[in-house]
Amino acid sequence: MSRVLRNIYVLILGVMSTLVCANDNVSIVLDGQLIDQAWQDVSATKSFYEVVPATHTEYLDKVESKVVTTAQGVYVGIINWQKEGERKKQFNLQDGFIQADFNRIYLDFSGDGSGAYLFVVGLGGGVQDAVLTPQLTTDNDWDGDWQTSYFEAADYWSSETFIPWHTVSFYNKKNLRDASEIGVSVQLYQLVNNHLYASQKQTTANADFFLTMPKVKAIIPQEHQVTFVPYITRQQDLIDNIGLNDIGFDLIYKPDHHQKLSVAINPDFGQIDSDEVDLNYSAVETLRSDKRAFFTQDINVFNVQSLQDTTLIHTRRIGAGSDDMMHITTPIDAAVRFVQQTEQLQLGAFAVKEDKLGNDVGKSFYAIRGKYRHKAWQTGLLMTHTERPFIERNARSIAWDTQYQSATWSMQSTMMHSDISQSHTSQQGRGASLKLGYQFSANTQFESSYLQLDEKFDVSDLGYIKRNDWRYWQGEFSHAINFNSPLVTSVKQKIAVAYESNDEGIKLPAQRQYSANVMLNGGAEASATLTHNSSGWQDNVGYNSDRFQQPDTWGSRVFYRSSYVGKFSWAASYQYDQEGLNGIAQQFALDLTFMPHENWNININNFYRKGDGWLIANSHNQLTQYDRAYFVNENKVTGLLTDDLELSIYLQWAVLEAKSEQVFSITDGSLTELTNLDTSFEDKRLVSQMKLRYRLGAFSDIYLVYGRGATQIDNMQKQNVAAEPWSRSVERLWQTPNEERITLKFRYGF
Repeated sequence: MSRVLRNIYVLILGVMSTLVCANDNVSIVLDGQLIDQAWQDVSATKSFYEVVPATHTEYLDKVESKVVTTAQGVYVGIINWQKEGERKKQFNLQDGFIQADFNRIYLDFSGDGSGAYLFVVGLGGGVQDAVLTPQLTTDNDWDGDWQTSYFEAADYWSSETFIPWHTVSFYNKKNLRDASEIGVSVQLYQLVNNHLYASQKQTTANADFFLTMPKVKAIIPQEHQVTFVPYITRQQDLIDNIGLNDIGFDLIYKPDHHQKLSVAINPDFGQIDSDEVDLNYSAVETLRSDKRAFFTQDINVFNVQSLQDTTLIHTRRIGAGSDDMMHITTPIDAAVRFVQQTEQLQLGAFAVKEDKLGNDVGKSFYAIRGKYRHKAWQTGLLMTHTERPFIERNARSIAWDTQYQSATWSMQSTMMHSDISQSHTSQQGRGASLKLGYQFSANTQFESSYLQLDEKFDVSDLGYIKRNDWRYWQGEFSHAINFNSPLVTSVKQKIAVAYESNDEGIKLPAQRQYSANVMLNGGAEASATLTHNSSGWQDNVGYNSDRFQQPDTWGSRVFYRSSYVGKFSWAASYQYDQEGLNGIAQQFALDLTFMPHENWNININNFYRKGDGWLIANSHNQLTQYDRAYFVNENKVTGLLTDDLELSIYLQWAVLEAKSEQVFSITDGSLTELTNLDTSFEDKRLVSQMKLRYRLGAFSDIYLVYGRGATQIDNMQKQNVAAEPWSRSVERLWQTPNEERITLKFRYGF
């Protein structure tokens, strides 16, 4: 009997070895046509379901998809049955908005529903990639090593995408008697009517999306890989006539797919793309994204995303301003990260050391993460430590998070603790969040969430919070009705109710909102929203000011967006609401998109808000209500000069004109008007950039960037506010920049 079993075992190994060898010999030319023999040897998935709107109608004539796995990676071929004239072709920059028909590919490398990666292929050349965490959040900052191509015929267009195994870290079974399973989900976004067709009935709006992804058998070989990505940057400051050279590299070593060691020496801090203009006068910090390669890779392993953007790791803290306030950015000497994944256990750790800059002003950051998973349930622990010797501050945090997903239920919970020691003092704080969701049907769902952060909770050294001393609860119910009519596709209604207080239970202003969204069959969209903000205490106005009572307010907003097809599209919104103590505001937004050629895109966005009840704090316990006008104009031109050479031009300017109407002091929770006090001001800013990018391959580019920016903030008497025309303001900002530089950057991945 043992000899028979041994012979069967040898036979199985022989078959599997043959399969691996066959896969090694597979030859696919990535031209988008799907004519290689390898595509003919696999069956196609032809059943696709309409998931937006969520009718779940099955179609056999919309999309065909095929998957081929080789020793090198995964090939996904998709045929989209859209005739010429029924599809839209348009080039878009990487990770930009794709205004064309496109395919989405969700890939779960482990095949266990623990997470997925997103790859988007647009007709015309636009691509996107992102990592999806178990909490069903999407991190678009991630960039992967993958290739794609598309092809057009009269009756269809098709795409071929190759995703190497080494693109990400993941666990797979090592026993060659059992082929590993990977999850592959394919979608077609049809621009003409905004419909979405998918190979599974779920979308990322469903809690069990990962768990129900269609599975594909694959023999994933053990793979040893080393990736070396050096870079060199030359930056010339044209104002101070100072030239800066920067050299560094990222080194990635993978003994196998489930282990990964990343080392970076002087990693590139500067983002090629400038941040948008940010006129933020609130006490809530603006949350910025991060595109630095070292910090976007494997960040999902460390993700503990609590409610309201609360997180223990916000990588933009690393390499930010020095603690002596003398440097806007702090160079990073070195960074290291290690990740290991098994079938049920996931481990990760990283350490980053900033340059001391000769005065011990640099910081050190450490994090360690462990996560255990069993089927639809997982739980984990994250610990962080930050050292800031210049201000004698050490910050530690710990979070325990748990997630559960099923076909109807989803649950996410987080328990958090912070510990700050500075100058022989210590402060400890706690936080907790819980989110529950229930899906009655594909078109009806309910979510309830609760967040509590006590007064001493602080993770701002490495993480991000909007505020502490906060209790926040929200309940949301949504229901969609689908129509089979020539005019309306679907109507989705949503009711959201929120309650807020500080940690002592003192009620803060909270929001109730009703919205209705109508999708039209021609691809257009319209919506209306009614909002009520209840009265309550405002205790987070800034400058550590005392609280004061705010009245309840009402607001309304209407929105319309035209169809995306054609050479021109537009969107507009109008908002009318009460604001401040007794003010009224109106808000207008207009977005215009011109596409004179399939390789060129021109976008002009305008935002204007005018009102007489804008409340901000000017100093401790001093509050001003302004009559203000705020205008932002944003212009983007993007184009493809050759197959590998991209051009993008960006210009944004903003004008804030604030006339002081009433100035108050806050005393014992009451507002006392101060006379003969004028706090009027103007804030004008401009950011511009022209960028050439030559694409050499994955993690390999040549950039030539010209950037110019200006900021002007003036305190003035009320009668002088808005005395200068906006056109003159922009002209002066352009002529008198306080930032102007040219950057040449080269990076190449080996």
